[in-house]
Amino acid sequence: MAGGEDAATILEQFVHDAANLPAEIAHLLEEIQAKDQTVQECKQQILNRDNSLQRHIKQMGAHVKHPKEEQTTKIVLSNYDKAQALQNDKVALIEKACFLVRKISLSQIFPN
Repeated sequence: MAGGEDAATILEQFVHDAANLPAEIAHLLEEIQAKDQTVQECKQQILNRDNSLQRHIKQMGAHVKHPKEEQTTKIVLSNYDKAQALQNDKVALIEKACFLVRKISLSQIFPN
């Protein structure tokens, strides 16, 4: 009987893990989507600042320094850093989702 109980326990744990998987994956994908939206906002800010500098250069020439060039450059670099950190976070979330799927798949093949 002990073997039957162990199999039942294993099956129960698998069913529990498998039942939660869609919700966990959906949550991870929502987090990834939110981070992706923030990355897009960073890219838009970078583009806006770059366009401002480019307009100044076209109007005044490259020899005239933009009055807020240093501040703009800092903002652009800050946005690049923020976007890179968010991309790294997205990769970590994707790896976590892959781990969860593999864990469920492997538990089907190699039960405890």
